[in-house]
Amino acid sequence: MMNAMPLHELHPFCDAEVAKAPVERGVYVLYQIQIPLHAAGAENLREALLLARATFPGASHFAVETHATSAEVEVRVRDLRGQFRRVRSSAFVG
Repeated sequence: MMNAMPLHELHPFCDAEVAKAPVERGVYVLYQIQIPLHAAGAENLREALLLARATFPGASHFAVETHATSAEVEVRVRDLRGQFRRVRSSAFVG
């Protein structure tokens, strides 16, 4: 696994930062401040982030992680989405 911009590093979701994103295959996560909004995989991370700007206008930050194979991307996205569900459900348990 190559991690040019690891998921624990949040970047402002602005043109200058998106322009620095890798053009490689990987996983991206969009955040509103520090709350995860969306996780997905892409063959070209930079292109996917550009497209995501229109779909997720409330996103303020992003993080990316590159992966060598599509199978790795699928597994990582599934794991992240599971983690997000646990965080959201535990955060609202009263």
